[in-house]
Amino acid sequence: MTVATHVQRKAVLLGAFDRFNYGDLLFPIVVRKEFAARSPATETAIHALVDSDLTRYGALTTQSVKAIYRSGMLRPGDAVIFAGGGTIGVDWTYMYANLLGKAGNSALYYLRRLLGEGAVNALVRRHFGARAPFPWVAGPEDFPVPVKVAYNAVGGSEFSRLAPAVREQTLARLAKAAYLSVRDAETKRLFSPLQACLSVELAPDSAILMSEQFPVAWLEERAAASLRQSLDAGPYLCFQANLSYAVKNAERIVAALELIHERHGLRALLLPIGRYVGLDDQVALRSIRDKLRSPVEIVSDEASIFEIMLTIARAKLFLGTSLHGNITSQSFAVPHLGLSDQPCKVDFYLGTWDLPGQSHCAPLNDLPARVEEVLAIPENARQEKRGELIALSHGNFAKLAQACALHWN
Repeated sequence: MTVATHVQRKAVLLGAFDRFNYGDLLFPIVVRKEFAARSPATETAIHALVDSDLTRYGALTTQSVKAIYRSGMLRPGDAVIFAGGGTIGVDWTYMYANLLGKAGNSALYYLRRLLGEGAVNALVRRHFGARAPFPWVAGPEDFPVPVKVAYNAVGGSEFSRLAPAVREQTLARLAKAAYLSVRDAETKRLFSPLQACLSVELAPDSAILMSEQFPVAWLEERAAASLRQSLDAGPYLCFQANLSYAVKNAERIVAALELIHERHGLRALLLPIGRYVGLDDQVALRSIRDKLRSPVEIVSDEASIFEIMLTIARAKLFLGTSLHGNITSQSFAVPHLGLSDQPCKVDFYLGTWDLPGQSHCAPLNDLPARVEEVLAIPENARQEKRGELIALSHGNFAKLAQACALHWN
C-alpha cells in the first residue's frame, strides 16, 4: 500500500495584528484554525509590523515583519499570505502611526512636513527592515527566497482614492500573486486591470467562520462573570461607533437609540470595538452613554475579542460603523445595520454579501424605520445566508491552498 506524502510547507500570515482592532486580531485566529483543521501538516507563523503580545485580549502573539528576513525563516516554496483586512494601499507611515499613540503621531506629522511623505515612508520601511513598498502588498521578489504570495479576501474599496503612481505600483505587485481573493464587488471592479494576468476571486471575509469555530456556549464559558450578568439582564441592542462618527452625529444617535428603546424595549449596550488612535470607540461611546436617558450600559474597554464576539452574538440587534461588528452579526445570524452617511467599505461589503434589508448602511434619520425592516427578516433567512457565506469561505481557502501548493483536506 502506497502512503501519500506531502512536503511540509510554512504559511506566514501577515497583517496588522499588533494593534487593538477587533477585525485585525480575528484574522490570524480564524485563518490559523482553518489551517489546523484542513492542513495540519502546514506550519503557520504570525507576523505583523512589530513583536506583540495581546494575549490578555484573546489575540495571538506576533513576530515582527523584520523577522521574516532572518536566515532560515522562509524556505523555497513556502507561502506568504496576507490574511485579510482593508489594507491595500495603506503605507508604512500610516501603519506605524497606529502603534505610536498621540505623541508619536504628532512627531510623525511634523517629520512628514519637514522631509515629505515619500521620504518618511521610506525611512519607516527601512526601520522595519522590509523590502516591499507597502506593508501589506508585496511580490515574491520582496522576500529572501522564492515563495508563493497570496491575498485572502482582502479589501481595497478605497483604492481609487490613491495617487496614480501608488495604484500602478500596487497593481504591479498584486499581478505577481499566486492567488488573490477580495471581499467585495467594488474591490473586484477596481482590480479589473489584473484580470488579464490573474483571476481576481470574490469571497466573503474569512471572519465569517467565527461562529462555526467559536460557538456561543464556548464564548460564554470564557467570558467575565460581570459581562455575562449584563447580557442576561434582558434583551438589548448592541451599538458601536468610532469617534469621528459619534462626534458628528451625537444628538441624532441619542435620539435614535431612545426611540428604538421606546418602540422595541431594547436597552443599549455600547461596545467599543476599535480601541487604537484613529478609531477610539471607547471615547466615543462614553460620550453617548452620558447623553442617553434610556437604559444603557457600556462594555469594558478591556473586553477580549471573544467577549466582543459574545456581546454581538447574544444581541437582538447590532448597529455600528464597524465592518467586523456587522460580519460578526452575519456569522451569528443577528439582525444588523451598518452606520454611515456616505458610501464606505461597510456598504460595499454588505451590498455584496447581505440580505436585501441589511445590504446597505442606514443614515441616522432613517434608522428607526430601517430597524423595523431588519427585525422583520425571518430567522431562517438569516441562518440560510450564514450557511451560504460559511460555505463560500471554506471554498476560498481550498482554492488559496491549491494555488500555493499547500495540502488541503
